[in-house]
Amino acid sequence: MSNYFSYDVAVIGAGHAGIEASLAAARLGKKTAVFVMNLDSVGNCPCSPSIGGTAKGTLVREIDALGGEMAKATDACFLNSKILNTSKGAASRSLRAQIDRAKYKNYMKFRLETQENLYLRQAEIISLKKDEKWRITTRFGINYYSKCVVLACGTYLKGRIHIGEINYESGPDGIFPSLFLTESFQELKISTKRFKTGTPARILKSSIDFSKLEVQFGDEKVTPFSYDTDINKIGKNKEVCHIARTNKKTKEIILKNINKSPIYSGRIKSIGPRYCPSIEDKIVRFSDKENHQIFVEPCGLNTEEIYLHGMSSCLPEEVQIEFYHSILGFEDAVIMRPAYAIEYEIVDPISLKSTLEFKNLPGLFSAGQINGSSGYEEAASQGLIAGINAALKYSNKEQIVLSRSSSYIGTLIDDLVSKGVNDPYRALTSRAEYRLLLRLDNADERLTSIGRKAGLVSDNSWEKFNLRMEQKNIELKRIKKTFIKPNKKINEILQNKKIPLILENINIENLLKRPGINYEIIKKIDSKIPDIPDEIFQKVEIEVKYEGYIKKQNHHIKKLKELEFLPLPYETNYFKIPNLSLESQEKLAKIRPMNLSQAAGVSGVTPADISILMIWTKKQIGTINNKI
Repeated sequence: MSNYFSYDVAVIGAGHAGIEASLAAARLGKKTAVFVMNLDSVGNCPCSPSIGGTAKGTLVREIDALGGEMAKATDACFLNSKILNTSKGAASRSLRAQIDRAKYKNYMKFRLETQENLYLRQAEIISLKKDEKWRITTRFGINYYSKCVVLACGTYLKGRIHIGEINYESGPDGIFPSLFLTESFQELKISTKRFKTGTPARILKSSIDFSKLEVQFGDEKVTPFSYDTDINKIGKNKEVCHIARTNKKTKEIILKNINKSPIYSGRIKSIGPRYCPSIEDKIVRFSDKENHQIFVEPCGLNTEEIYLHGMSSCLPEEVQIEFYHSILGFEDAVIMRPAYAIEYEIVDPISLKSTLEFKNLPGLFSAGQINGSSGYEEAASQGLIAGINAALKYSNKEQIVLSRSSSYIGTLIDDLVSKGVNDPYRALTSRAEYRLLLRLDNADERLTSIGRKAGLVSDNSWEKFNLRMEQKNIELKRIKKTFIKPNKKINEILQNKKIPLILENINIENLLKRPGINYEIIKKIDSKIPDIPDEIFQKVEIEVKYEGYIKKQNHHIKKLKELEFLPLPYETNYFKIPNLSLESQEKLAKIRPMNLSQAAGVSGVTPADISILMIWTKKQIGTINNKI
């Protein structure tokens, strides 16, 4: 076998999941191939030209803390950046950025091309078989061999585009679909489902009357996604976004033509996204609403394409033109690309371990939208974990599993592999029971050491992390020892902010715990404030204000950790465990959780069943110890 055709790790697909997977494996020293249908689709953003958002922004920070690339790419390509939910608590805040779509693609393609150990190949993979190694066959009949393979096929598997009555085989943005690879899935006994997603039209910028729209500015001071990006060099926002709204006329046009939508005519039978419905779905499901918001977003500095977030549709193009023209500011709008829906195949994520390796197919991993998730950030998160674990698998090292209490990534993967999906999965703050701990500001504290241990966090990034932690700990100690004395100047500042006055000496820590007090006020009344970055003050302030809640969640996590130390062997026969409910027996036998903690997260498994499992597991461990 020629060395040219042999790799340690092979990644099929170079979207957001495939990029992170291949970069991770290559950076961990493995000879890695990444196959893509078309080199021009590397890092493509076929839907919204944005990265981040509620929960998603925290995912990107976590990717960065582990040593991934998405955050750095976003910082290099942003047009408009903003922290969301600043009026709410720290656990609700997230970061979102409009990106230059073409620049982002070029950035990612260049990263793959210049990464040591990484080989980028344009080829359609039509067959995947397990010989001594995994044999990967291209449409040109070339065989490549690899010990580990990561499936990162996105929405290309048997992709079919729908616009009104017209439907045809295609991947996103007119790229060829992957039509043959799923035949190998049948031979490998990989269970699949069919999902649907959609994307809005792109409108010619000069055809929009922006004077009729609401302007949405980015933050005056841009916050980077990456911990390695210098906040003083990131630059300013380059574009503004806008908001438009549908109206009564829009609603009438859509309802009049609703039977022309393949969703309602029955031509599309696949399951669509619950949390990002098409405009026709919104009109029908929320019939009492008079209007729906449209986020009008630029696609880049050197293009006239404008993306209409919230207006995905699969109605005929002539109907799209009619309802777009009914919207204020879009009376003369020119459609450059019509909205469309796309159907595609996914694998059932219940067939995966928490490492994203298939339970019954050693060396085969799966990541991204092929696992039933939606969104670039969810895909990249999975790709990073799959790439790390494929490299560790090759080296016969222990693979990493992120817990729900450690990250949104851990929550996302655990939800997929233990609960499965009935519709495209989207990361939401409400899915994370530990969201007070899983904040935008502390992703580095939660995950950088894990990324360092895996081998992805560079020396430079590690030094920066340790400096941040040192600065934070010094400041936490300082504010305990530094007392503020009441005086006229300080009380005037507090009075102007409508904050209760200081009547006796108080240390800064207890002062920070008061509602309305933040570091902007502390800087005005503390003459010994250190010269450290604002992000350190933010970390300290949040930790002080959330101290009580954090202690409670940490106590709960400690109790759950005990369950993680009680493993459930893969071969466990749940039907022979006395008193376990039939529903739990069936679901546990299908999902095969790795431990009691994961079993507790399976939908339908009751606390009573977990108690039974705990007693049974401890007996098994006792029996094994007695034999030893």
